[in-house]
Amino acid sequence: MMDEDELRRLAAQVEVRPGDPVARARLALALLPSPEGEALVRDALMRTRTCLELGLHEPAGEALALLRQGVHGPEVALELALLEADVTLQKADVGRARALLEAVLAEHPDAVGARLRAAALALGLGEAEAARRLIEPVANAGVEPRALYVQALLALKLVDEAAQEAETGIEQAPEVSLMYQLLGIAELTRGRVESATLALSEGLRLAPEDPVAYYNLALAFEASGSHPAALGVTDAGLELAPTDARLLALRARLGGGPG
Repeated sequence: MMDEDELRRLAAQVEVRPGDPVARARLALALLPSPEGEALVRDALMRTRTCLELGLHEPAGEALALLRQGVHGPEVALELALLEADVTLQKADVGRARALLEAVLAEHPDAVGARLRAAALALGLGEAEAARRLIEPVANAGVEPRALYVQALLALKLVDEAAQEAETGIEQAPEVSLMYQLLGIAELTRGRVESATLALSEGLRLAPEDPVAYYNLALAFEASGSHPAALGVTDAGLELAPTDARLLALRARLGGGPG
C-alpha cells in the first residue's frame, strides 16, 4: 500500500495538471480497488481520449501503459484496447493498429467501436469490400456505423443500395448532415442532379460550418450547369475555410483562381 505522503503528492499532481491523464492514471492505480480509484480510471480514460483528439499521443500512450498494469475487467480492458489502437494509428503504425483491432474483434465480435475503427482503416486503404464486411453487422447500431457502411457501398459503386441506406439513416436521424450529404453523393452518382441538390442543400443547412458540405453542394450545382451557384457556394466555403484544398481546386476549375 502506498504511504500517505505519496498519495498526497499524486493527488497534488492531479490538482495542478487537470488535463493530464498520466497523473490521474498514477493516482488511480494507487487507490485501486477502491471506488475512488475506479472513478479515477474512468476519468483517466476520458482524458486520454481528449489527448488523442488533440493529437497528443505521447501522454495518451503513457497513461495507457500505466493503466494496463493494474486495471482489470472486460469493459475497461476493451476501452484500453481501443485507445491503444487509436494511439497506434496516430503514430501511423497501420500494421500494428490492424493487428490490435483484429485481436479485439476476435474476443469481442460485437464491439461497435472496434468495427468502426477497423472498417475506417480498411476504407482508407482502399479495401472497400473488407470495410463493408466489417461494418455491415453493426450498420444499424447508430449514425456513425451506418454512415461508414454507406461510404463503403459508394466505394464499391453499389449506388442504389447506398442511397437506400442513406435514406434509412435520414429517417432514423433527420438532423444529421452527413446522411443528407451521403444521399446527395449517391443521387449525384446516379445522375439525379435535382434530388442530389436538394439533399446536399439540406446537408449544408444542418452543417453550415462544414467545408465538405459546401464542396459537395457546389459539385451538384456544377453538375446541373448552374455555374454562378456553384461558384457562390464555393466562395462561401472558402470564406469559412480559406485553405481547404478541395474548395481551392474547385474554385480554380470554376473560375480560374481564388475569389
